[in-house]
Amino acid sequence: MDERTVDRISAIIPFSYLRSEELRSLAAASERRAFEPGEVLIRQGDTLSREVFVLLEGSVESVDTTRIPPFRMNVIEAGSYFGERSSLLGHPRLLEMRALEASTCLVIPGERFLRLLAESRSFAQAFGVKLREGLGLFEAFDRFNAEILRSVAVGNIDIRRLVEHYKAIDPALHPLASDGSRIDWGALAYAVRRLPENLTRTFVFLLTDNLPTVYASPERLFPFVPTEARHRFVYEMMCGKDMVLIRDGLSDLVDFVTCLCIFAVEARKIRYRLNHPDLILAAAESAASVHAGRDHAGIAPAGSALAGPAREGARPAARSGCGRRASDQVGAEDACADDEDLDELLGRLTFGEEERRELRRLWPVDAPARIRDIVFHRQAFSIDVRKQTNNYNSRLAELWASQVGGAAEALLGARPSDFPDELEVHIVSSNTHSVSNCLNPFFVRRKDDILAWAEREGLREPLWDNPFDEIYNFSRRYLGAFPERRAELAATEQECGIVRLPETVTTGIQVQLIDAPRVCGRGFDPAVSSHRCPESALIVNIDYAFGEQAEEIMRSLLLLFGRNVRSVNVLGKAGSLVGSRGDLLLPTAFVEQANDAFQPLPGEGGRTVARLEAALPGRAVHAGPLLTVGGTLLQNRDMLQFYRRIWGCIGLEMEGIWYLRALLEAEELGVLRPSSRRRFLYYVSDLPLSAGQSLSERMGPREGIPPLYAITREVLSGLFGAD
Repeated sequence: MDERTVDRISAIIPFSYLRSEELRSLAAASERRAFEPGEVLIRQGDTLSREVFVLLEGSVESVDTTRIPPFRMNVIEAGSYFGERSSLLGHPRLLEMRALEASTCLVIPGERFLRLLAESRSFAQAFGVKLREGLGLFEAFDRFNAEILRSVAVGNIDIRRLVEHYKAIDPALHPLASDGSRIDWGALAYAVRRLPENLTRTFVFLLTDNLPTVYASPERLFPFVPTEARHRFVYEMMCGKDMVLIRDGLSDLVDFVTCLCIFAVEARKIRYRLNHPDLILAAAESAASVHAGRDHAGIAPAGSALAGPAREGARPAARSGCGRRASDQVGAEDACADDEDLDELLGRLTFGEEERRELRRLWPVDAPARIRDIVFHRQAFSIDVRKQTNNYNSRLAELWASQVGGAAEALLGARPSDFPDELEVHIVSSNTHSVSNCLNPFFVRRKDDILAWAEREGLREPLWDNPFDEIYNFSRRYLGAFPERRAELAATEQECGIVRLPETVTTGIQVQLIDAPRVCGRGFDPAVSSHRCPESALIVNIDYAFGEQAEEIMRSLLLLFGRNVRSVNVLGKAGSLVGSRGDLLLPTAFVEQANDAFQPLPGEGGRTVARLEAALPGRAVHAGPLLTVGGTLLQNRDMLQFYRRIWGCIGLEMEGIWYLRALLEAEELGVLRPSSRRRFLYYVSDLPLSAGQSLSERMGPREGIPPLYAITREVLSGLFGAD
């Protein structure tokens, strides 16, 4: 390739950021082509072509050939490039490109262009700025976020309007959002499990981040409404109206309304399937058949005196006047129609065999009644928002921290502000079971009993690399079979100085306080290395925060324990853009999706990687930047490919950058010791770019338990002096 061509492309941004040898290498791997006037460079809709064109001489027009007559969209002059979207995102060619005059292009193979993005960070960043800002790659996200902010400001969310913005995003977890002919059962199941159980009978949602004074004790006023897969505080204020307490920041609100968007989109498809008088009548009759079956089985209606005596000494539960309550479904499971009867009822509604299975998975007891609700409800939701937009509910986080401080004082005999300097505090953000399971000697003492019981029940499977992973897998079912063992488990926790705080002041974050010296020497998980037993140390294990809430929660903890904090450890689960489910991710930086804020994070080093690889044979450990997204559903394939190629992100999660900001702030203000250790470890729960491995597909025990406990043991070993 002649030097004149290299000189021409060196004047074009972002190619001008490449070194001379990089430019020559690129030019040598590319082809210089000449085009006659009217000649087609790119055909619209082409799915195979991935080349990137750098226009050296002449001019080219972009034409939308789907219009009649074909419509010219733009004219591209020499010194520009085009075709990059198909290379980066794998899209079919959006427009036809034709030479307006005799033109010359440098044609870069798609694979070589992607390699260039990976090799040159300056080139990738400059290219990304143009793609994001100049070409509006994230316009749909921006419009959705603007609608959320507008709605919060006026205090009401128009769900129909929001759904249109949501569908324009084309979420990766909702691939059939814009396909009106097919029901997306995976996305629907994801949303239903994260929304209130009475969803199909509710018309009004009051979303608030702070309880009105008159409702200071909602559990005494209203029935509690469960959500299966998201820890929410939801109360049924009256028939058709729920009050939902949302967490700090916007993340929880966005999560709720995006799940509601999924439901609205998919429920509309179900309703349209039944848009005929005969089918609507069949839906109503099928629902009535289910209720009749319940009544004959002796299931009392909600609020009935036949519903059973109140538990002695218990406060009478607030009752709903609605025909069905959340608790009805639990009590009716054994009394409902069997699978064949349910199949027959659903078959009358024109659902195929696979669809009937999906409906039974969604609503095992009353699928026909739920379908009837959907038909007549029409997803006419009204959503009122009462949100403290100025401080994002920091007062509740402070009350929560005050509770934690009081419990720490009761455990150690001193207020956190009076802790002696030598008392170490280690903050762990993980979950409510893996840390305490690893430190509770109950599982060591009962391991043979648990495995023998699993063997008798035919539950055991071979090839668990760590035998205690198998024990933890069976522990919940073992305790269900032998409920008397729960008292032993609790007593052992108490002996070891493990204290649980279930009260969360509506933050949704439970806490375990662990007196580390009392745990030492009692026989905990043998894979937790104990090189030293601290004379004075407190482990503060908090449940997962949610999105932006993480910053306020971490800030409150750091202010509470101050310079006693020796380490902050975040154990999370993340979506991955590389590898497989069950792999591990070690972030070297966080990138915030909202504005591409980049925050580096010191790596854990080769020893950590080596230990984790040894603990998880057959699983990979990946290091690189992680993307912090604004919501689980606020991601699409284009966005993920952008951050994978431009920023080199290996995965995505929701809390990392918020935790890190609180840490950096505390360090700069002198609240946190500069020497305090930071560990961020994640296991891969889903692969959003891979079909069938998204969050809507649940992980099996063999996929999730080993990586979770591997990172838990790694952190606990570090706290006890392994490194």
